[in-house]
Amino acid sequence: MKVLISKNAGYCMGVKRAFNNSFDITKKHKKICVFGEMVHNRFALKSITEKGIIIESDLDAIIKNKDIENVIIRAHGIPPHQEETLLKNNKKIFDFTCPIVKQVQLLAKKLSDKGYTVIISGKETHPEVIGITGYCENNYFVVKSLEEAKKLPLEKIKKPALISQTTMNSNVFYEILEYFKSKGNDLVYHNTLCNLPLKIQENAINLAEKVDLMIVVGDKLSANTTTLYDKLKQVKTSIFVETINDIDKNEIKKFKKIGITGGSSTPDWQMEEIKKWIEN
Repeated sequence: MKVLISKNAGYCMGVKRAFNNSFDITKKHKKICVFGEMVHNRFALKSITEKGIIIESDLDAIIKNKDIENVIIRAHGIPPHQEETLLKNNKKIFDFTCPIVKQVQLLAKKLSDKGYTVIISGKETHPEVIGITGYCENNYFVVKSLEEAKKLPLEKIKKPALISQTTMNSNVFYEILEYFKSKGNDLVYHNTLCNLPLKIQENAINLAEKVDLMIVVGDKLSANTTTLYDKLKQVKTSIFVETINDIDKNEIKKFKKIGITGGSSTPDWQMEEIKKWIEN
């Protein structure tokens, strides 16, 4: 049996940057908190807590906790009003928002300031989207599917502008875009999808065409890893696993070539662990 790990699988640049920078500040600072989960991967989060960093998703809890002096902004970013609240309460901020996400935040603000209604292709409860909407002056809509997009009152939106959550399924974004174009309104749109998850998807699909089974590794709460799995299972027999306990070794023995990949929130060691277990 041959087991191959897809090229560029695992942490994207923004996530890797946030993790590495967080580890670096523990060398000089104490009483550190990351505002929300660094990634949607509970296995990867262990490396954060092992460094003594608190993970706290509640803003009020961070403000009231005297044992928290330094606050890390994760790669997803936060709304500007939350940043202002932290500073007013004398919390030192280490902003590790992904540079690509930061560009989308500033684009949303620019469009909103020009009077556009910003339509975001994404999931309303996703932390990145929550951060982006904070730059839109309450003049926005979030749609996660073509069905939701069709429910928007487009005839009442004079200046629509479409952008996307960086990790959104690209197929969904383009479906929504084509639908809006078909309505003939004066749509402004910007493709704000991140190329890195798309590159992971492209490499994984290329590998899938050369193997008999694809194993997608990560936390099942991860949006980008779920998107990766959804795309792969259309191409090749695929399974989505978190640990070796999710794999039936007798079942996979019938496959001669197995490919492994992971989303941008999947650490390398999580994929390597499964590769070694299969090979042994």
